Amino acid sequence: MKRMKINKLIVLIILLIPLMGFAQQIEHRLEKPPKLYVGTPFHVFIDITTDKADSIFAPEIDTLDIFILKNIRSEDEIEEDKKKTSLDLIFQPFDTGEFTFPPLEFAVKTLDSLVVLHTSEFQLNIETVLTDSSQTVRDIADPLKVNLGFWDYFIPLVAIILLVFIIRMLIKLLRRKSVEDISTRIIDERSPYLIALELLQNLKKEKLLQKGDFLNLHFRLSFILRLFIELNYHINAVEMTTSEIRRNFILHDHKEKNQVLEFLIFADKIKFAKFIPELKDSEKELKWLEKYLKSFEPEEEQDA
Repeated sequence: MKRMKINKLIVLIILLIPLMGFAQQIEHRLEKPPKLYVGTPFHVFIDITTDKADSIFAPEIDTLDIFILKNIRSEDEIEEDKKKTSLDLIFQPFDTGEFTFPPLEFAVKTLDSLVVLHTSEFQLNIETVLTDSSQTVRDIADPLKVNLGFWDYFIPLVAIILLVFIIRMLIKLLRRKSVEDISTRIIDERSPYLIALELLQNLKKEKLLQKGDFLNLHFRLSFILRLFIELNYHINAVEMTTSEIRRNFILHDHKEKNQVLEFLIFADKIKFAKFIPELKDSEKELKWLEKYLKSFEPEEEQDA
């Protein structure tokens, strides 16, 4: 009987060991306006409780390109042998519709193990523009009865006929001009990377970076990269959104695709979210694009 009690105690201790060793906890909450619109920031607050000696690592946050991470604020609070890390992640939405915000991962490194903690996913409904419910259309008077005569019909009819005639003449002139343009157009048969590099060199001569014109600079950089992708990979990248490029830009080298998308997302933040980058970050993006385009130069030309 005594031996049976000892065996039960041993089994209970074995079951409690994993619970005693797991000291990591994660809590999260969402804070947003009652209605969320495109470009309106919202907060994801995350509290991670660990042992004081543990280290927390946050892998790269991939929320597709619908939600852009704008800023991260972090604060640590130590009480006895526990450490509470509070994170404030500020995101901005850049598409409309109902979307699922994906789980976020955080790795906690202890002295002898690595534990991965996850938040839960949640739904967000992104609307387009603010609506003013106080503005309604109302009749200010009853409709008036109008008696139309012969000239009331004849004059508009003549005007319509003249307008149709003018439009047809304009279409003929435009078609004739387009044919002349096509016959005299010079086709640029250079490699796509040379065309893009020439545009980039001309852009550098304008010294937009030194002038602090970040919006125009990154708009032009984004266009040059999209044009290169369109010419080199034969997809209509210039007229695509970054989301569409993500779906249609097929590469076996996932690292190259990730670098291209990161470049375009960074430019989108400046174009659409009025984000002001650091000077060093813009210089880094400019150098990366030049290096990326030159990587397509044939080896014999590089050796020469």
